[in-house]
Amino acid sequence: MSSLWLYCITLLFVTRSSSLNILFVSDGAAGHVTTVYELAKNMKNHNVTFFTQQLAKSYVNFETSATFHLIYSNDSTEAAINEKKLEQELIGVYVNYSFIDSIFYSTPSALPYVIQFLNKTIDILMKQRFDVIVINGLLMWGPILCDAIKTPCVIQSPVSIPNILNLNLPNYFSLLTPTDMTKATSRLFNAIFTFRLAFSSFFKSLPLFYKVFHALPRVPGPFYHSFTLKNLLLLKSKNLHLISMPSTFYVSTTEDPYTKYLGAFIDETEVNLTDDDLTHWLQSKKMNSVIFAAFGSTSLIPHDRMLSLIIGIATFLIEVPDSSILLALRNVNYDTYESVLKTVDNDQIRYIFDSVERVKVERGFVPQKWILQQHSVKIFLSHCGMGSIMEAFYYEKTVLCMPFNMDQFSNAVTVVYRGVGLSLFVPNLSPLESLITPYDYRHYAFTSRDVQEKLSKLWLIAIYQQAVKQLSVEMKHAGGVKKAVELIEFFVEMNGTFDHFIPFEATLPFYQRYLLDLFVIFVLLPGMIILFVLVKYCQRQSKQKIE
Repeated sequence: MSSLWLYCITLLFVTRSSSLNILFVSDGAAGHVTTVYELAKNMKNHNVTFFTQQLAKSYVNFETSATFHLIYSNDSTEAAINEKKLEQELIGVYVNYSFIDSIFYSTPSALPYVIQFLNKTIDILMKQRFDVIVINGLLMWGPILCDAIKTPCVIQSPVSIPNILNLNLPNYFSLLTPTDMTKATSRLFNAIFTFRLAFSSFFKSLPLFYKVFHALPRVPGPFYHSFTLKNLLLLKSKNLHLISMPSTFYVSTTEDPYTKYLGAFIDETEVNLTDDDLTHWLQSKKMNSVIFAAFGSTSLIPHDRMLSLIIGIATFLIEVPDSSILLALRNVNYDTYESVLKTVDNDQIRYIFDSVERVKVERGFVPQKWILQQHSVKIFLSHCGMGSIMEAFYYEKTVLCMPFNMDQFSNAVTVVYRGVGLSLFVPNLSPLESLITPYDYRHYAFTSRDVQEKLSKLWLIAIYQQAVKQLSVEMKHAGGVKKAVELIEFFVEMNGTFDHFIPFEATLPFYQRYLLDLFVIFVLLPGMIILFVLVKYCQRQSKQKIE
């Protein structure tokens, strides 16, 4: 009996000694915290500390992860209310301004919360030592803090924007596709658009940079010099970047040792759901008979679009009798839906939306991942946020995009280009308008006929389903969250450096990489010698003729 106890204690000691102390850091926004949380849940053999805002409780059920050491940036009872108010304020900014302009208008309001979050992060790192820090890509100070305490840093991002300084690639905000970039006119527009965007952003960001720079903390200890101008400009830290999208989604991308495209971060462990009307309704439906519509946490559907949506969906449901729709509408969108539905005087449409068997409307949060897992769901009508569409593609659902702001317009164009869905948004600006107001597509419109026709195409044409299946296979092959766990563990084992995996050719200076030294020795110098000899010979011949 004593030997058995000794074995158990030894096994426990070995398990504990091999586990890592990992700090996960993310703001509380839905599109950011959910992917980081999916990754954290899979670090089952390690000690996880999860640091976020109380806002995250609106989107993540932390009660299912009792082993986490959960820390909030502000523990006061008013924090959740204030963070929710800020979120609503930022939504208003994104509704009223273009994405580019909204960044500059929203930063002053968000800055106090950002600095509070940063100060709390520093406080945590001063009190406890971690083996690795995993931080959301939006929190750009992560590498700076990791460098100060010499701790491996892993940056998790839901999206990787193609390098906008590489003019051979379509600028993310121009809505050009890789096919467009084979045309001379598109290449010219891409270059002009990039320069225009860079110059305007630079001059707009100068006063903002001054305000942010002077708000950054200067605390005694290892972080005292972290936010000096010299350190901010000269720091070249090497961090592991884990991107939760396929490498081919925007343009085919070559990975380097520090950047890994892993597809959707999906934790496929069984979800324990309450036995309610929603689960009964969805599980009672036939395979591929349901449209699931959800529009994220920051989308506000205007009255005219809601009307087109309702009429278009109803027309489709009438034409396809065995189809149903699950509508998830949060906050103001539900109120807009009710008010618009009252204005519809078509009895057939009202009858369809009054039929619980055909139309299920959910107000508030729904378990989106679980719903997309269901075989009864065929089409996902979405705001086209990156996290949401990656979940849909992972579970082989075609997508009908209805974007509102931020990256959603670029995502919608890419969805159409990849053939994995359609979009109610069609770029509506001329090249000149695009240069005047870059990436400002907030006021696009669509008709009920657009909704009905595009739903019908996705429902009937098999080529979309085939394209989605191929993308799903690609993401699952990339490894997702399980591969991310292995990479983090390996990164720590390698002392936070993958330098020796960098191809030798990539370590060479520019002149060696492109053989300029050999060109000079074997081509340029011999050419100059030959030219010199020829010139001298010609001069001698000319002199002899004169004599």
